[in-house]
Amino acid sequence: MTLAHRLRRPALVLAVVAMAALAVGPAFAADATVNIVDKSYEPATITIAQGDTVTWTVTKGMGEPHSVTSGKAGAGQQVGGAAFDSGIELKENGDTFNETFDTAGEYDYFCQVHPVEMTGKVVVLAPGQTPGAVEPPPSEVHTGVAPERKLLAGGILFVSIVLMFGMAWVWRRMNPA
Repeated sequence: MTLAHRLRRPALVLAVVAMAALAVGPAFAADATVNIVDKSYEPATITIAQGDTVTWTVTKGMGEPHSVTSGKAGAGQQVGGAAFDSGIELKENGDTFNETFDTAGEYDYFCQVHPVEMTGKVVVLAPGQTPGAVEPPPSEVHTGVAPERKLLAGGILFVSIVLMFGMAWVWRRMNPA
């Protein structure tokens, strides 16, 4: 067996790994989700890293429109936020609004239609900064793993197993007993 024949399979394995890495890479981009449920944001306070994107999604619509508007309700800011504003367009289940936070800091937000009931905050951490020691209230603790993270973990596990068995097979073929 020539060297070219011996290197063909390891090259194929490396190509599969490279394609898997390209497919899995975008899943590592950190995104956070805030659900709009009736007249509330869940969780009301969310902590993310600088450069992350927050997606607000109507998960339980009630037939009334909502907005995600930066600022504090009642602070003379009832129309359009300075940092971000979805407009009053979030009404049906599945409607979404995305915002990427490139600057560290705290961003209060509210709903223009329900400014008293619907308020929230996005805390954006600078690189290397860790969240404070203050624990969130029990009602805001998010437990469980997001389904897309489970799928990502399963994919990584599958590719790892295939690589290990593939490399063991290549080793046996190149080093007969």
